[in-house]
Amino acid sequence: MSKKSFSRRDMLKVSGPLIAGAVLASCAPRATEAPEATAAPAATEAPPAVGPTSLPSKKVEGNVVAFHDVKELTEELRAQFESDHPGITIEFVDREEPARLFAMIAAGTPPDLIRIQAPSIPGYLARGLIRDLTPYFEASTVLKMDDLLPANDYYKAESALEIGTGKIYGMCKDFSPDFTIFVFKKAFDDAGVPVPDPAKPLTYTEVLDLARKVSKKEGDRILMWGYGYEADWIDRIWMNSLAEVGQNLYSADYRKIVIAGNDETKGLAQYYFDLAKDNLSVNPLNPSPNGWAGGDFTAGLLGMMQYGFWFSAMAETDATKGQVVMLPGPSWSGQRRDPTMTATGMVMEAEARNPDAAWVVFEWFNGGQPALERAASGWGVPALKSMMNLIPQETDFQKQCLQVLQAELDLQTPPLQFNPFLGETEVMNSWKTHLEQALRGDITFDEMISNVETEVNLAISEGISRISG
Repeated sequence: MSKKSFSRRDMLKVSGPLIAGAVLASCAPRATEAPEATAAPAATEAPPAVGPTSLPSKKVEGNVVAFHDVKELTEELRAQFESDHPGITIEFVDREEPARLFAMIAAGTPPDLIRIQAPSIPGYLARGLIRDLTPYFEASTVLKMDDLLPANDYYKAESALEIGTGKIYGMCKDFSPDFTIFVFKKAFDDAGVPVPDPAKPLTYTEVLDLARKVSKKEGDRILMWGYGYEADWIDRIWMNSLAEVGQNLYSADYRKIVIAGNDETKGLAQYYFDLAKDNLSVNPLNPSPNGWAGGDFTAGLLGMMQYGFWFSAMAETDATKGQVVMLPGPSWSGQRRDPTMTATGMVMEAEARNPDAAWVVFEWFNGGQPALERAASGWGVPALKSMMNLIPQETDFQKQCLQVLQAELDLQTPPLQFNPFLGETEVMNSWKTHLEQALRGDITFDEMISNVETEVNLAISEGISRISG
């Protein structure tokens, strides 16, 4: 790709499905039949090693451009950093502008640092967009390899299809085992249902049964939802459940999503369809009255909410205080797993113009004062073992959550292998579109899952074509 000018084709090849994953809640469904991929995708090969030209051994200076959330990397933090590190400045590109990010990359003037989530990492690797930071980590006295908690394995790779070991390309800013469940005890008490024992993990069958029992309606009006989960992560949820039985949501080469042809996956789709059809969870026909299921929980309108440890920092409100308990993640087929399915963190762009200065910012944000403050806030698990003692443990609720958290971490669930040919939203967009049609009775359940397969497989084929050029 030329670094002096770029065409629309260049832009599409660089961005492709990645641009869809840059904004968590974007919506843009696709359609039509997916053609067969004929060439072996380049993404299965190990990405070329792009390391630092030199490790910081003397005073480092320069401007660092960061594509990041300005609520996390704030103006106040920038001012503090620049005061403490004279000679290095930080320039923001708001992550709410994904088109600008990929225009910068295609033009050969990329940001130095990029905020990213785990599902996008294989795609970035397949396109050669991120830098091998192994030499930096090995030389660091702040971010030590043996201090990284296992959730950071999402940022290690042998190739785009071999996530979890190998070179390290970044790290989490914080994380959570994401399958834990928060229970609103009052909903259970009002329904005359015992609150589940946090020492005894539930099955998803039991979760569905409890959701039916604690939900409450008055005519067509829903007074208490039974169960909340993050519908934007539906494919990640399925992937984790399938991993319990050693199966995958995708074919072995990741060129196809497999739903209708796999009874286990079809059963998962049926489970979440039933939750929506019976109005046990918010759905396209009955959306959240508070904008998202987490808001329904904190308003006292939801019996169970499946979110990670980070949600404990906001779960107690005036409506729920003293009425919340955290449960371990449930199991689909009997084998307990509880990975993070977001692993939000930071990488360095492969052609960062000032990598040494970018590393100073990276090291500070992920191992310095900002990281210490995040750990002490309770909004997620710190990425470093040495900061685990900063997690708040003052209230009984915080202590109970920490106890459940530790048991979930002890499961040592390996990372999910995300599809390098898809962005973060293709499966979710298609699922929501056809779920709504099925709930309205316009299509059958079988037509729904067939349509999702067709659309997602087209997106995969397009992703392979972009990578292969």
